[in-house]
Amino acid sequence: MVRTLAASSTATLIALAASETVHLDIARSAPASSSPPISLDFQSFSIEFAFLVDFQGNKSRPNKFTNNLLANLRAFNGDVPQILRIGGNTQCVSITYISSWLLIKEPRDHVTYFPDQQEQIINFRDPSYNSDQPRNTSIGPTFWEALTAIEGTKYIFGLNFYKNDSTFLDNLGGEVAQSLLQIPPERLHLFEIGNENDYGALSGFQPPTWTQEDWVNEWVYRSQNIQTPAKSLRFYAPSTCCYNITTPYSRWMDLRSIPARNPSLQDKTIVFSMSQDTNNIAGTLMNHTSVVINGTVHQSLCNLNHGAGRVYTLGETNSVSGQGAFGVSNVFGSALFILDYELYYASFGVNRMHLHQGTAYRMALGCPFLRTAQGHRPTLLTTGMLCILRRTTSASCPLNLNEWNPPSNSQAEAEAEAAPSTAFTLNTSRSGVNYATVELMTAPGALSETNITVAGISYDYDLAEGKPVRVAKQYESALRPNSKGDISIMMLNREVLQRVKIHEMMYEITYS
Repeated sequence: MVRTLAASSTATLIALAASETVHLDIARSAPASSSPPISLDFQSFSIEFAFLVDFQGNKSRPNKFTNNLLANLRAFNGDVPQILRIGGNTQCVSITYISSWLLIKEPRDHVTYFPDQQEQIINFRDPSYNSDQPRNTSIGPTFWEALTAIEGTKYIFGLNFYKNDSTFLDNLGGEVAQSLLQIPPERLHLFEIGNENDYGALSGFQPPTWTQEDWVNEWVYRSQNIQTPAKSLRFYAPSTCCYNITTPYSRWMDLRSIPARNPSLQDKTIVFSMSQDTNNIAGTLMNHTSVVINGTVHQSLCNLNHGAGRVYTLGETNSVSGQGAFGVSNVFGSALFILDYELYYASFGVNRMHLHQGTAYRMALGCPFLRTAQGHRPTLLTTGMLCILRRTTSASCPLNLNEWNPPSNSQAEAEAEAAPSTAFTLNTSRSGVNYATVELMTAPGALSETNITVAGISYDYDLAEGKPVRVAKQYESALRPNSKGDISIMMLNREVLQRVKIHEMMYEITYS
């Protein structure tokens, strides 16, 4: 099953000026400028390898919150499984440090498989290295219980590329064998060898003379030597990040060299760098111009790979680098960004997007378990993704990116009613339209962390462990078109027009 985004990105995603009236034409059918059909697993995820157990648990203690959130999403996409990529920086990396002027390589195995380890996972932390991620990780056979602890998902399993001692093939073989043994075949989508391995030579992860050809040769050698007699392994094409190759680099050379059993190419992108002013949400996440500029290279990559018959995905993506930023990645404005970012990328053909998650990451859906000191973070990005998955047939998503916040938290609810507004006029250009019902995604303001609803539904953990709970009316209003077929909607600058249902005399068509 597929859904069609039936409007061009420029017409669909609009940055609005305050108190402006916006006119949009609703197409009877998909225009020539519409995107290719959007897969129902378009909204998928990437989970940092070291934190998979936090997010999913094990057979005796599955993570109900994660299970509930993913079930919510499948309720809107025809019960199609999300594809979870298990990987990231902790999948495989070497640690570097600077000594005087000399860049010295300090090898670390990161993920190592020990067949006799009783613990599911052991993360070795070093605050001087990274406060968000462990320095090294070891896993035992029970680690794979996490991959069957929750329901309705498929997996891309990340394998360690940088381990280069005498046991590296044994380590890879052990990870592959346990994956084949413990993950049901229909849920094991692909293997991925390495994470952002172009981030090698200039970063000190590889010798300065390490070339792209070396990378390809090492990748092919590993992929060939972990094949099993019983099952031909399929791989996610090598991920790219920063193109830090010290010798001349071609973005396409590795594609020509990779065996044909790799149907899916991936790239990585974090839209905003920590070097930017990430304290300003209006200039970063709530900024459609930045989303468009960052998408330029991906449009070229989509065209290239679709022309060659390949699927193009973003295997690890999110808002702000460095695991996100407080007050930007963990507030309501980030949900608006997800709508803008993902719908725009879908409009030019990206096949699937994996939002990267990690325990205590500021850009995550929320902490995967309760934290006594700070409670549970709201599932802000989930609200945005639920809006995406509620798109049906022809889609228009008027997205109001004007930032507004109530002057004080103590009277946020009352002051929210005084927010500036924008008027939308939707021209249906059709006879027989009876009325339209309007659903909204709302919050007190762009920087809000609580009181967020989608069509009157809250998914906060405190209410029902992530299950939907109705806290307000579903339909904001029921509107009748004028004699020209126009439907006028007034939207406050703390709201997103999530869905407009056009009800006709004899049948019903949904516009989002």
